[in-house]
Amino acid sequence: MATNQRHDSTDPPSSGGKVASPARSGGAGRTVALIVILSVFWFILSGRIGLQYFIFMAASIAIVLVANPERPFAGSTDRRRWGLADRLRSTVHLVRYLVWLIWNVLKANVEVAIMILHPRMPIRPQLMVFRTTHENPVSRVLVANSMTLTPGTITVDLEEDRYLVHAIHPASAGAVTGSGLQNAVGPIFGEADQPPPRVSWYSSFSHVPSNVEEGLL
Repeated sequence: MATNQRHDSTDPPSSGGKVASPARSGGAGRTVALIVILSVFWFILSGRIGLQYFIFMAASIAIVLVANPERPFAGSTDRRRWGLADRLRSTVHLVRYLVWLIWNVLKANVEVAIMILHPRMPIRPQLMVFRTTHENPVSRVLVANSMTLTPGTITVDLEEDRYLVHAIHPASAGAVTGSGLQNAVGPIFGEADQPPPRVSWYSSFSHVPSNVEEGLL
């Protein structure tokens, strides 16, 4: 008696050709892009130029490359290999993000200084929990680090797509609650724009639920 059997297999085809690994395809180009990004951030944070600083920078970048074999700009919503047009588009978005970040850091410095120097010191520290629709882990980490670089907000924890952020005042997190930061970072990695996230505010750590869904009610 004949029986119908369903066979699902995730194995690659047994042809003689080799299948390129998504993680390694275009690795050289992404490595160069990562080196450029890390170098730019190094100069922005250090603000110094000299042989010894260049040696420290090169050593630090080498450690990062060895410790993190995966490279950004690999695409997040599909497995297709990025072409030249995709990389150029990503580079343009990277430049736009850097301009956006520098402007917001400068603006946040002024806003925080006004709060602190104000006679009434109108600060209202809060903890906020929100999620992002970004699929690329590098994109998620860059959002978290951007918040920490911006005065007035510090990323306390990042678990998958869930963020726990401390803000000196709810208004200081406007770039996040309005999804401006997420949409500045996302296009670099091929992420689609996302609407403003649902945010939950808490006055202390003891009030923050450990469950992801509960923390966003």
